[in-house]
Amino acid sequence: MPWLSLLRMSPAAWGAIPACAWMWYFAQQPDFHVTEGYWEAAIAQTTLIGMIPASLCAATGTWEAIRLKRSGLVDNGGGTSARSCLTVALAQLRITWYVSALFVLWTLICVTRWASGAPGLPDLRVVALLSLMLFTYALAGYAIGWLFPGLLAVPATAVVTYLWLAYPAALEPLWLRQLNGTNLSECCAYDQNLASRPLIVPAVVLLGLIGFALLAITARSRRGRLMSILPLTAAAAIAIPLAIPLGLSPSEKRDTSALRCTDGDIRVCLWPEQSNQAGRIQTWAREGAARLSGAGVTPPAAYTPALSRPSKADVLRSLVSMVMPATFPRCDNWAGRSAYFPVGAWLELTAGAPRAEVAKRMGDGGKTIALIDRVRTLPAKDQLNWYQTNRSALTDCDRRPQLEPGTPKDGTS
Repeated sequence: MPWLSLLRMSPAAWGAIPACAWMWYFAQQPDFHVTEGYWEAAIAQTTLIGMIPASLCAATGTWEAIRLKRSGLVDNGGGTSARSCLTVALAQLRITWYVSALFVLWTLICVTRWASGAPGLPDLRVVALLSLMLFTYALAGYAIGWLFPGLLAVPATAVVTYLWLAYPAALEPLWLRQLNGTNLSECCAYDQNLASRPLIVPAVVLLGLIGFALLAITARSRRGRLMSILPLTAAAAIAIPLAIPLGLSPSEKRDTSALRCTDGDIRVCLWPEQSNQAGRIQTWAREGAARLSGAGVTPPAAYTPALSRPSKADVLRSLVSMVMPATFPRCDNWAGRSAYFPVGAWLELTAGAPRAEVAKRMGDGGKTIALIDRVRTLPAKDQLNWYQTNRSALTDCDRRPQLEPGTPKDGTS
């Protein structure tokens, strides 16, 4: 069939513009949480953004099979005398696959804003997985249309594909989310890389779908069509044991040899993505550590920020978080909970954080910041005693916080 005719009749070509518009809109949402300035995190979002294109490709494949089946030119029994059913299928899906390639490129454009100018390159493993997804769902959609040539199969295929890609994110056990490939979007913080197994698991499932589609399209009998379930069964038998140990996370620890550290009162270590802000980050971290040390609080020995372009308040807040307890006691009616925000606020203000920003983040009508204002009127020694008393309540079930200045120092219950 001539190219122009294929292009004119392909739903993939007609659906490409609204699908691309949706992808762009989806990627611009303010609640789309991506580690800024990190290619590994940005490229990991592509399989999630690719849900709609994958559904469109699947529905298009179904439509092409139904249209061809109803034409009477090819049947389930043996295909045409000149070309096999599979050869015809590959020819019919050409436009869909070319549009899929455009979808892959457009997806990369959608995520570029999160990593533009960042060191490194996109992870080609993710690009390959997204390409395999779109190729596979188009072929699997064709197989569905070949087996069930009713017009309702087209919307049904689109809906089922979308639910398969979107709905496992709301299900437990958590490893179910690893099977469809969209869980890659949980990657990555700067100290993480995308692990190989979360890429292998959905790839195995997709290969099972390809096997199903090839057998379903080429089968010449009902028994042959029933046998098409076997590749899916085999894929599930391989993928599920691989996915179970992963849980939710698709990430692994990043090689720390990429860190660049400078020594001083506090050792400041930065990832390559943070290097263009090195001067400011080092200055703020060292000033904050010096202020904490001057108040009698031991600062952390080393510091690495969580953001690529942190503000001074961000640096001091994350520095203080390293001073706060990493875990909390498991207690019935734990009284120390009420000390968490006051202790954190005192540490931030002591480290030099702007009072207005700390007060705004408390979100309690100014009660916490007013308390800390009263504490900060005390002599330095009394402030340190207040801090030590209330910090100990964060790690001990039997110790009660003494938040108001002037309350008895014995906080045991």
